[in-house]
Amino acid sequence: MDMPTFDELRDLAQRDPEGFEVLRAQLIEDCICRSSGSNQHRLRGIQFVIDARRRVAGSPMKALLDIQAMMYDSFLDLKQALLVRRPPSGSPAPTGARILEFRRSLPFVD
Repeated sequence: MDMPTFDELRDLAQRDPEGFEVLRAQLIEDCICRSSGSNQHRLRGIQFVIDARRRVAGSPMKALLDIQAMMYDSFLDLKQALLVRRPPSGSPAPTGARILEFRRSLPFVD
């Protein structure tokens, strides 16, 4: 499904708010379906949280601010995870090594 322009979305939201919500849900579902199968479950969970915050917000502005805060918190969590270099789970990296000696090869003469 092609993404409508901002002006088209604004006009639809003013003319037909219910139609706008239907289109919004279709566009979101289309985006989720185009993502990799391993990401779809997570994206549906995130969308569920976003929809719940929109329902309880009381106003579009409050919903915007709540979702923006949620995104900012997620960004800070990602930043912290990248800054705190945790060792990967699994076997620890070896602490010693065996040194191999190689004989020097004779120079190549043409």
